[in-house]
Formats: sequence, structure tokens, C-alpha cells
Amino acid sequence: MIITRTPYRVSMFGGGTDHPKWFNRYGGSVVSFAINKYSYITLRELPPFFAHKFRVSYSRVETTQSAEEILHPAIREAFIKYASGIKLELHHHGDLPAQSGVGSSSAFAVGLIKSLYAINGKELDNHRLAEEAISFEQNDLMENVGSQDQIACAIGGINYIEFNSNIVWKNYPINLSSRYLKDIESRIVLIYSGIPRYSSDISKGLLDKLETKSKLMNRTKDLADEFNKLLTTEGDLDLVTDMLKESWLIKKNLNPLSITQRLDDFYNLALQKGANAGKVLGAGGGGFFLFWVDPEHRETFIKKMSPFVYVPVSICFEGSTRIL
Repeated sequence: MIITRTPYRVSMFGGGTDHPKWFNRYGGSVVSFAINKYSYITLRELPPFFAHKFRVSYSRVETTQSAEEILHPAIREAFIKYASGIKLELHHHGDLPAQSGVGSSSAFAVGLIKSLYAINGKELDNHRLAEEAISFEQNDLMENVGSQDQIACAIGGINYIEFNSNIVWKNYPINLSSRYLKDIESRIVLIYSGIPRYSSDISKGLLDKLETKSKLMNRTKDLADEFNKLLTTEGDLDLVTDMLKESWLIKKNLNPLSITQRLDDFYNLALQKGANAGKVLGAGGGGFFLFWVDPEHRETFIKKMSPFVYVPVSICFEGSTRIL
């Protein structure tokens, strides 16, 4: 039996510039970090005495005679590509809901591929694992997704990631003092809006007429570069407030699907309750918000945002891992 654990992620700045449609022409950069909430994959070869040949359990349970009959697209295509000829049983559990902006689909893909390699007696380093997951989501599943989530989920930690033409990327781990790391974690508050969405559909709004959005996209990249410089010098974290406010306005103008009136109202409510700034995670459209708060006002803000679900998180420095 194989069990993998893959962290979800929070993208701070640069989102959108990690899409190949953009960075293959102009380059891109992002800063993101993995969090201590996880996607778990349990995988085993199915014993021969079962009537079915495949059993997969996620939000529903499927039993089939062939991999091609599996309805879940990622599981179906991954079984066909990575485990042809093996009868399999898979169970998935996630600490956070799917379609919520924390990179859950990429965490699932990363953990799934790692598990299937393991069932074949093979191991991938996490850099190669990220590349496999990027290719799988973009080419095999034909999803409108970027390339940062797979890297963040596979590698873990805080990373500045640069994207260049010809699908070349490089991650630069950001190492911080324990004091500075604690200061960051005391300022981030993750709250679930309760609005589900499908990131591939939301991303279509960003990719539409992308060539006309170069000024905003370049500024998005600049914010990632500035945040990386701030972190690596352990600079004044109060500066992040204005950076997030600018990023919020850019996202609204880049993609009308990302920030609906309902989300804008939710954001403004949080500002009224004491947040300094914030951002909707992932492609937007719903899911989780990250709010940036003063540490001394953190607990009061969380109480005022009730009954919305607050999820305590810390930064996770371990990437996708085989735990059994």
C-alpha cells in the first residue's frame, strides 16, 4: 500500500504570469508557499478475488472493469498513462475542499503521480515530479491552468519561481529567520468564502485577449519580484498591505470572472472588520481568501468574521511525501 501526502499552497504575488500562454512570450515570476493542509492519496494493487478491476473513492465511489470507464478525469488519465495493466484501488482525502483556490487540483495531481510511480517501484525527485504534474494537467487533461501550483505542492516551502520561454522554470527557496517567519504567520488569516468555483473556467477570462493586458501582467510580475526582494532582505512587512491592495485592483481589471460583486462585498466586509488588505486565492471566483492583518488585531478580526470558516495554517517546508 502507498500513501502520499501533498501540501496545498498559497500564491501571494505573480499569479497569471505562470501560464505558458503568457510566460512563453514575456516571462513570469511568482512567490508562493506551501501550507500545512494536505491532499492524501492511498493506493494499492487490487487483490484478484474482487469482481471489479478498479475501485476509486473520492467524493463518490466508482468500481469499473477498465481504467477507461472511470469518470474522474484525472484518475482515469493517470491510470492509463502511468499504470497500464495494473488493477488498482485508490482513496483520496483532503484537509480542505476542492475548487477553493489552494491548489487542490494540482496537489491531487502531484500526489497521484507520485503514488503511481511508487506502485511501479519507481521514485521521482520533486523537481521532476512538478514537471510531470505540469505536463499532465496542461497536456493530458487540457486544463487552463498555470505552472506554479504543481511546483509549490511538489517542492514545499516558500519559493520565488521564475518562468521563461520553452517551458523553462527555476525555483529559488526563500529561507527566513524563525522570528521573521513567525511574524509572517501572525499576519495571515485564511477564511473560506463558501463559494465554490472551477479554476479552469475562471482562467479563461484571464487568457481572453491576453495580449491587450501586458501592462497589468507586467505589474503583476513586478509585485512578485518586489515581494521576493522584501522577503530575502527581511524587510518591513507593513509594506505588504499596499502591495496586496494594488494586486486586488489589478486582478479585478485583468479578469472580470475573478472578482464578482459578491467577492468584492466579502473583501470589503473583511476590511470593515479589521483586515488591512487581502486577496482571493488561485484563479478567483470564490474559494479561500487570505487576509493580511496586524498581529495585535488578529484574534479580534477572526472573531468578527464569524460565522465564516477560519482555517489556521502555517507554512509547510516539506513537499509531496510518501508517508507509507
